[in-house]
Amino acid sequence: MKEKTKNVWKKIGGLLWSAVLPVLLSGIINTIAVYMFVQPNHFAPGGTNGIAVLLEYGTGLNSGIFLMALNLPLFFVAFFLLSKRGAIMSTSSMALSSGLLIACDYIPGIETIQYQPEFSFLAAVASGILLGTSLAIMLRCCGTSGGTSVLASIVNKKYRHLSVGMLTAVFDACVVVASFFVYYSQGNNFTERLDPVLLALVSLYVTGKVSDIIVQGFKTAYKFEIITVHPDEIAEEIMTKLHHGVTRLSGEGMYSHEGKSVLICIIRKRQVAMLQKILRPYPDTFAYFSPVSEVYGQFMK
Repeated sequence: MKEKTKNVWKKIGGLLWSAVLPVLLSGIINTIAVYMFVQPNHFAPGGTNGIAVLLEYGTGLNSGIFLMALNLPLFFVAFFLLSKRGAIMSTSSMALSSGLLIACDYIPGIETIQYQPEFSFLAAVASGILLGTSLAIMLRCCGTSGGTSVLASIVNKKYRHLSVGMLTAVFDACVVVASFFVYYSQGNNFTERLDPVLLALVSLYVTGKVSDIIVQGFKTAYKFEIITVHPDEIAEEIMTKLHHGVTRLSGEGMYSHEGKSVLICIIRKRQVAMLQKILRPYPDTFAYFSPVSEVYGQFMK
């Protein structure tokens, strides 16, 4: 009986950690970004958030209402055509964000937290950081962020040569272009009327960068593949000076048909120059390296 109770609590804890907490965090962070930075500075950051903000500006109705209205049909599309878990979690996050945005209209004095700096560039950067964090949380826990990424995934299923990332960027670009016409009367001249578009582009760029960093991880490294006839000497220097392990494979040059060794090692970014210095005394050695998004396990010697 105790063991069964323990398993139940373990499952509940796992559900809270893997589903409920990400939804809460993503929804709350998204609300802060939209209410505190996007709305008061009049720019649309792309996606359903951007469409909802534009509709609020045009109609005067709360953007939370539009956010809910836009995501409900997308939920059914995603649920039946894509991932059921992803559809439920991403829509739950958006529903929470919608409810919080609507609730903001009924909290006395909350408008005082809205950030309107002298240079709205700061608001665009701040919104990008928060929206990127919210996006990354959803991507890490369920693989989708909902919204326009659902449409992008559906189009990708039919046209495989078009990537989801590129299609999402196209949809976001459409929202940004639309913002120019929605906010057209906001400025006195053409340059000022471009402000919402430029702020949206800044926000989108920061959102993408922040989400990439969080999703891919901070433990970036570089993978070196070294083709050489001096494997023992080079491997010894790498292990001694850089304190990283080295894997040796056997190879053959197809032009000379000479036997060669291929050394593979993963090093930290700051050690790239040091490894290049180690290879310099061996001019007959060929090497190339590429970035590694994230490293798992022990790769230190």
